[in-house]
This record gives sequence, C-alpha cells and structure tokens, in this order.
Amino acid sequence: MQNLKITNQSMEFFRAKQLDIVIAPIFGKSEISMARLSCATPGHGVIDPPAFEDAFFLAFNLRDYDGDLWVDGKKVNTRVSRAGNFTIYDHRRLWLADMRSPFDGLGFHIPRTALDAYEEDLGGKHIDTLHAVPGRDIEDDVVRRLVGACVPVLENPVRATRLFQDHIATILTFHLCATYGSTNLRRPPQGALAPWQKRRAIEMLEENLATDLPLSAVASACGLSRGYFTRAFKLSTGYPPYRWVILKRVEKAKELLRRTNLTIVEVAFVCGFCDQSHLTRTFTAHVGMTPVQWRRTSS
Repeated sequence: MQNLKITNQSMEFFRAKQLDIVIAPIFGKSEISMARLSCATPGHGVIDPPAFEDAFFLAFNLRDYDGDLWVDGKKVNTRVSRAGNFTIYDHRRLWLADMRSPFDGLGFHIPRTALDAYEEDLGGKHIDTLHAVPGRDIEDDVVRRLVGACVPVLENPVRATRLFQDHIATILTFHLCATYGSTNLRRPPQGALAPWQKRRAIEMLEENLATDLPLSAVASACGLSRGYFTRAFKLSTGYPPYRWVILKRVEKAKELLRRTNLTIVEVAFVCGFCDQSHLTRTFTAHVGMTPVQWRRTSS
C-alpha cells in the first residue's frame, strides 16, 4: 500500500472561506503555502483537529480576533489578537481553537524542512523548533511588512510569480529562524559573487526573463544556497534578484517598443509580465510614462 503523506498544507481544518492557495518553494526542499482565511460572522465554532505533522502554522491577523484555545488538552489563557500581529502553532502538538469572533487573516504552513534548508546560512546550526508561547500575540514589524506584500498577491494570484514567492518565503522563513529559532545563530557569511558566478547567474536570468525561473535553480548553478546567493547577488549587482529581473524586463520592453511593431500585449508576454495592465503599471512606475507614451516619444 502506498504511504500518503499527511499534511495541513491546504489549511482545510479551518472550514473557513479561503482564497486560492499560493505555494512557494524553498531551495527545492520543501514548500511554504499561504492562504487568506476569513469568516465575516461570529460563532464560526471549533476547527477540525489539524493532522499531526512536523510543521508550523503561522496565523497573521488582518482584523482583531477573539477566541478560545486548547493546547495538548489544556485551555490556554489568551487575549484578543490584534490586527497586524500573529501567532505560531506547532503541528506536533494537539491544538484546537474555538473561533468565536469574525476573523480575517493570512495563514502560512511552514514545514520543518524549510528550517533545515537554512542550516548553512545560519552557520551550520540546526533549528529544531520555533519558540513561541502557545496563543501568544506577537508584534513583529518584519512579518507585518512581508504580509503587507502578500495580501495583493492573494487578491490576484496570477501575479504571484515564482520569483516573488521565492523572495517572500525566503525572507519570512529566515527571519523566523533568526528571531524565534531554538538555538543561538551565527551571522551568515558575507561576500559578493565570484566573477564566474555572477556571469552564470546573469546568463540564466536573462535567458529566462519571460518565465519564472526558481532562484533555487540559479543558486544551485552557482554552487550556493538560496539565501547566500540572494545576498551575494545584491552585493554584486546592487539589486536583489527579484528587483533585478523586473528592471531587466522593463529594459527589454523598452527595446521591443522602440525596435519592433509588437503590440503592447505581445510585448508584455515576451517580457514575462502577466498581462498588459501588469506591464503598464510596472513600466510607468519605473519610466514615468506608459508604454504607449514611451513608444511615441522614442520613435
């Protein structure tokens, strides 16, 4: 009989209104998923028991929330969870929540293997767990800003490019390890890419501007971990990979607009943008005018 891996990745135990799940790979080793979970009326009730799993659940509140919590069969004293704060739950423990008030927030499913992927970047230290008091309402500006970047993506998942997902998932997981990890962490090594690594990375990214090439693949080609590569790339180019790719896409769009008769829709497709409106917004933000206006002035 085939063994099926039990996972809470889809977060169905909430029985809540849920937007599309967005899944982000981490180094090709594990996947972090996020979803917006909401219920507009009070009295949602007790969630289904989550499956026992070597993973964590991070619940970020977009509005104030009030409910009861039990961990390992014991009721936990909790206060109202405020909008902009989050709590962390360990799926290796038995926990249940009676969701009494309306709620709206983002849920992140984080496998423990996602923590293991950072051992090299964290000086070889093993992160066994994330320390957080059950039900504790945590204030964290880094997490708050990252979630702020995720909300528009969940409202329109077609914009959730693989590169964007990689970027957000990497920063979030590394921050959780460094801030709430169970061991003392050593400062990650610093340094720019070697000339051959920079050359190889730029070649791969330029060859795949129209696709969402996983940064883990580029990092692997350079013989580096995903996190180290991201820092080294920024030191070498002045931009993080995600920002660099966007700038290159805009430059390619300018070249096509000036030298070809491709339509704006076709230019957007060739340059890796989701659609014409995505190209127009990004192009205008960087160039100061729309693609149509720029084509007229450059012709």
